[in-house]
Amino acid sequence: MVKKSAAAPVVAPLSVEALANAADLYVRVSTTEQAEEGYSVGEQEERGRAWCAAYGIAINAVHVDAGYSGATLDRPGVKNLIRDVRRGNCKKVVVWKLDRLSRSQKDTLVLLEDVFLANGCDFVSIMESFDTSTPFGRCIVGILAAFAQMERENITARMMMGKQAGLKEGNYYTGRHIPIGYTAEARPEGGRDLAVDPVKGQVVRDMYRLYATGRSLGEVAAYVAETYGIYADRDRRSAADRCSKILRNPVYAGRVRMGDKEYPGKHEALVSPELWRQVNDRLAGNQKAYKRAYTGSDGLLSGLLFCGDCGARMSIRGWGWKDGKRPASKKYICYSVSRCSARMIRSDNCSNRKNHFDVSELDALVLEEIKKLSVDPAALDALIAEGRESSGPDLGAVQERLAETEKQINRLLTLYQSGIVELEEIQGRLADLKETRAAAQACLEEVEKEEAGKMSKAAAVASLGSLAAVIESGDPDALFALVHSLIEKVVVLNGEVTIHWAFC
Repeated sequence: MVKKSAAAPVVAPLSVEALANAADLYVRVSTTEQAEEGYSVGEQEERGRAWCAAYGIAINAVHVDAGYSGATLDRPGVKNLIRDVRRGNCKKVVVWKLDRLSRSQKDTLVLLEDVFLANGCDFVSIMESFDTSTPFGRCIVGILAAFAQMERENITARMMMGKQAGLKEGNYYTGRHIPIGYTAEARPEGGRDLAVDPVKGQVVRDMYRLYATGRSLGEVAAYVAETYGIYADRDRRSAADRCSKILRNPVYAGRVRMGDKEYPGKHEALVSPELWRQVNDRLAGNQKAYKRAYTGSDGLLSGLLFCGDCGARMSIRGWGWKDGKRPASKKYICYSVSRCSARMIRSDNCSNRKNHFDVSELDALVLEEIKKLSVDPAALDALIAEGRESSGPDLGAVQERLAETEKQINRLLTLYQSGIVELEEIQGRLADLKETRAAAQACLEEVEKEEAGKMSKAAAVASLGSLAAVIESGDPDALFALVHSLIEKVVVLNGEVTIHWAFC
């Protein structure tokens, strides 16, 4: 899709006197078909010129966004329009209809208050017959913007309902990327279906066959690259990742999916459901094994440890040699010190070089702290209380402050819309309140994010209560999962250990 935008002045540069009442015209169409036909663009521009001529207003420039949606302000024409307003090149912005400017209530009001009115520029919509140079015009624009946004949301909802209905009938939503192994085939009644690509379909079948017989993802990727030239331009890891995504996609077993919903598809499956399940069972098992191996499965704290000096992660490294073949012991060491992975290094001068913890010793130390909590509820309560005292603002307090700020803003707007005060009288206070609201919203997002990531006390008690049974079972995977659920991270600095719990 090619999008075009034009924003060049359509007349010679205006004099100072003419600029005092000059207007910029803004024109937008939402589809490339309309843009190519040119009818909507021409019609809107013609009506804008006629309106300006009728009121004796000079035209400074015409800004055109052809083929752009009104859902956002990320449009070249709008950006050029804003630039003209802020530079004082025009004193009116004229559109054919309000939704040509934007279909978002928020964006419309931002343009109106923070760009147009803030720079002494009025806004005129020809079809709705209002002008923001009057109090009524400023009031009605907010109402119309709300209806424009409602219509956009209704269109989105109808489109989503149509997609979901099609999925339930087994249709693959071919507006998305067509999966390798298929092509898009037009239906007589409209729309498109998936049809098997004879060559690439065989590539996919070979991927499933090879992986099901025990080949690794790397070996599968190497085979299809050599045999078919697929992913030959990628490195081994990237090609293996691509193969993994293909092997996990249920479309190849004849199913269609949107989000977490799956339905039987109308298209031809490339592999049987049994083979797809066999392959994905193996993938799931290997993913778990890979995760444990990547984080150092022989360490209970692998993936949780961080250096207290440079902030880098800590990994397990062999220490000394036994019989000249095996490491005498294994220790947790900061990546910046071991320098075994360049991308993990955080400092060239990390001081965390002394008293490297033996893996078994540090694991035992942290596990002992967990055991203490499991038999001492008071200690758990104390940790949670301490965490709350040292944490940031209280969620309820932030929500209260935000609600009070919104009330104050609404009171001022009500006074303005009722004609009791003029906009100039409340602009300063509104600006201050908007800054306060923005700060409170940012704080709220941070607090909510932090709260969402915390483990509840009930969950912590349940996990601690299962500790004895997990240890008795001797299942290393279960113990690893339990420890990682209770602990957010462990910070080590020259022999000092600080545990950051997930529940406080």
